[in-house]
Amino acid sequence: MPLPSAQGDLLAWAFAAERMDAWVLRVSIAIPLLCVAGLVLWHLVAYLGGKMPKKARAVRYSPEPPSSVPSRILTPRGGATATGAPSGDSPEQLQQACTDLEDSLAGRYMELAECWLRQGQPGSAAAALWKIIQICPEKRLALVARDRLRQIGEEAADHHS
Repeated sequence: MPLPSAQGDLLAWAFAAERMDAWVLRVSIAIPLLCVAGLVLWHLVAYLGGKMPKKARAVRYSPEPPSSVPSRILTPRGGATATGAPSGDSPEQLQQACTDLEDSLAGRYMELAECWLRQGQPGSAAAALWKIIQICPEKRLALVARDRLRQIGEEAADHHS
């Protein structure tokens, strides 16, 4: 016996609602699974990409000559001033740049020696002071380094007596 049309529509709605719930359930399970699968695939590709040998890249050099590129030359005080790079054709400029670098290096070694002395490491300080004497034996900083070495030696002798 066929159902009246109003009851048929009601049953169709009930089945449609049941299908909608099933569809929502399937989608709510499928979307997280697809996301997890995508993440696994993403990490797998990244892992395999890191394992593959990389192509060697050619070094890219600047088209400008080195003398036109500004460089930083350290001053004797340890600060930095921006100046042009010394020209390769000017020995006076190159000599001055070398002298400035020696002065700067000697200043840094003096700072290092003082730091070692503050830390109670006279042996390390003495090594730094000897470097100053080797770098620039005729400069004022070398005289200061010799005086500090004498002081360190006297203090060491006083501690051992």
